[in-house]
Amino acid sequence: MLDTLYSITITQAAAALRAGELTSAALVRHALEAVRLHDGTLNAMLHVSASALEEAGRCDTEADQGSFRGPLHGIPLVIKDNIDVRGLPTTAASPLFTHADPAEADSVAVARLRAAGAVILGKTNMDELAAHVSGRTSCFGPTVNPWHPERRLCPGGSSSGTATAIAAGYCPGGLGTDTGGSIRLPAGWCGLCGIRPTHGQSDVSGIYPRAVSLDTVGAMARSVRDIDLLLQVLADPPLRDALRASSSIRYLRIGVFPDLVRTKASPEAIAAYTEAVSRWEEFGECIPVSLPLLDDLAVVDSVGIIRSYEFARDIRKDIEGNPFVDKMHPVPLTDYKNGRQTAPEAYHAAMRHKQALSAQVNAFFASLQVDFLLLPVAFSTAPPINAPQEAFTMGRTLVNLFSIAGVPTLVIPGEVTANGMPLGMQLVGPALSERLLLDAGTVYETTYGPFPVPMS
Repeated sequence: MLDTLYSITITQAAAALRAGELTSAALVRHALEAVRLHDGTLNAMLHVSASALEEAGRCDTEADQGSFRGPLHGIPLVIKDNIDVRGLPTTAASPLFTHADPAEADSVAVARLRAAGAVILGKTNMDELAAHVSGRTSCFGPTVNPWHPERRLCPGGSSSGTATAIAAGYCPGGLGTDTGGSIRLPAGWCGLCGIRPTHGQSDVSGIYPRAVSLDTVGAMARSVRDIDLLLQVLADPPLRDALRASSSIRYLRIGVFPDLVRTKASPEAIAAYTEAVSRWEEFGECIPVSLPLLDDLAVVDSVGIIRSYEFARDIRKDIEGNPFVDKMHPVPLTDYKNGRQTAPEAYHAAMRHKQALSAQVNAFFASLQVDFLLLPVAFSTAPPINAPQEAFTMGRTLVNLFSIAGVPTLVIPGEVTANGMPLGMQLVGPALSERLLLDAGTVYETTYGPFPVPMS
């Protein structure tokens, strides 16, 4: 059973719990043993809940009595450490908060998970203050991609610990946040499913801000069905209502970018994308499209201005006068300083550009009459942890536009590439199209899953 638990999905675990074939305590004991065995190498966990096993026992007692709190009853999940969890500190992997007291209350997202029956296993490592996409800037040390950990490749960030913990088999799912790729890249580089929902459709109360105009809370897991379940728990109306609507997958029209990928991607990424397009042609028509905004430097500039300005505005109270500022990683500190130097006029211009880009992207879907776009999450598989900054700047290229436009993205695993690493594919739709993305992803998963896990 122990080996099986390394690859079990939320959906499988929930069914086994309800059938009396598995206990929550067994899942939590497995998680604690996996952390003990592997986290010295991977460095995914920052805080493990001392009450997780006790909470699992309560879930099992309730299950024995035929009482289930919700669809996540007894399922252990991990939470990124910029998200408040009652009884655990929120450090955001920053020296600014290493002495923080435990949070007095759950964030809205965590409260919703608990109400659905989840057991919170603990808090995960991340890039400091969610200000990078590598997983290497944490004051607690870098997180290592669980695929071939001896190669010390990055897991993607800033939700690095959540992705690594799930991919390594500690538990079947967890929460991350995504401002500029922080769920999408880790999911894609660790062989997971992940969702960045339509901006504003998942409550971020109780989450340390990166850039509120771009911030979202979302989930990572091993299957699209799991993402569907988690998002239904996390979503606000009107997304919650849209997710509950019935849907059927008809003949799909999918926008694809063969020329862009062929021109800019690594050989492994080109091969993975070519295979993905071939597979999706079984479900409809893959239509070559062009979207110059994808690599428009003006988009990059606006994302950077908004991110830095709001970051500096909203965390100033925590930085100014803090005795641990000189211990911050240069990346978030530089971003803070850039934001302090950004003129309000430049920020307001970037926000107007954001509004225009959102309208343009949604109009793009309507004008081409495509259901969603299919792209790799990045032009290459995961780079080394010590790769030059250019590798991570390039890593954001295929997510920047959709961050600022606020449209939803579902990441699903691609095949393991020739270099032995996974590269995820992203399905990007217009605002509030999550139901279609999830249904399409489920059809694909049913046909081609399950995806391998690195420690199986």
